[in-house]
Amino acid sequence: MRTYEALYIINPELDDSAIQTITTDVEQLITNNGGSIVRSDVWGRRKLAYTIQKHTEGVYVVLRFTADPAFVHKLEQYFKLSETVIRSMVLYLDAKTLKLEEQQQRQYEEDLRQSAARRSHSDDDDDDDNGDDEDGGYRHRGRDSRDDDDDD
Repeated sequence: MRTYEALYIINPELDDSAIQTITTDVEQLITNNGGSIVRSDVWGRRKLAYTIQKHTEGVYVVLRFTADPAFVHKLEQYFKLSETVIRSMVLYLDAKTLKLEEQQQRQYEEDLRQSAARRSHSDDDDDDDNGDDEDGGYRHRGRDSRDDDDDD
């Protein structure tokens, strides 16, 4: 079994229930042929970069799944024959790509933890930074009256 990612664009003139039916049909096609769904995301209605079949918008769906390599051709044929799918692409995700993605996700989560720790640490700071100085904690940048050249 290999991991794949499919991006397909559905005709924007369909209502939400028809779009849900199409995504469910694609997922069932994969699972009925021995595959499994890893993640399914409906990105929603978006503007297309160029007109496709007289449409300027489409409903984007991204689907990550595992399946046998022989099945991918069947899925691509399904997309080509479907009148509701206006564009599709299926990509193979090799082990190196998946490993890199996993490392990036771990790094992102670690960065979030460190950021949250820094924020909580700075909130616990005992410094009194509330600006109780006589000038409200601000430094004046204007000219001082001593620097005036006119002799009033």
